[in-house]
Amino acid sequence: MRPSSICILRAVAVLLLHHHLLPGVEASVEKACRDAANGSPKINYDFCVAELRPYPGSQVANQKWLAVIAASLTKDKATSASDKVKGLLANASDTKTKQCLESCESVYEDLLTDLKTSILAIKKGRLGDAKTHLSAAVDAPSTCEQGFEELTVPSPLTKEDSDLTQISTIALAFTNMLG
Repeated sequence: MRPSSICILRAVAVLLLHHHLLPGVEASVEKACRDAANGSPKINYDFCVAELRPYPGSQVANQKWLAVIAASLTKDKATSASDKVKGLLANASDTKTKQCLESCESVYEDLLTDLKTSILAIKKGRLGDAKTHLSAAVDAPSTCEQGFEELTVPSPLTKEDSDLTQISTIALAFTNMLG
């Protein structure tokens, strides 16, 4: 065998041993999403993969960093929803709609605080704190939607709240997988 072939075989052997001896060190987006979806009927596998796969670094992230990425994606979506609420509030003329939007604005502010705290907690390995704040994040979008339902006003945030619920549920599931 030529020396270059031996080097390639050694490299392949090292990679195989690495994955065999250190299971869970690297987690593929697809595997993590499949595990999360299998663990919860609320998680949509296709949504999970579509959201996480394009995120920079997700393809080589371990399970901990996939949890951080999912929480960061939740924060990005919450920021976007919050910005939309502010724009809608600036143009709202209906009293009931304005009341609902103001309530959602407050919910999103709290949500963003919870998400910042949960991201830091995951990074530092404080999983109990992370789970507490992510659980609150999972509930926040439905709190916003309930305001519209109670006042029988159509919600302009249904899509955003649905996506937020889904991605925050994924972030919580990934964090739960850490222990």
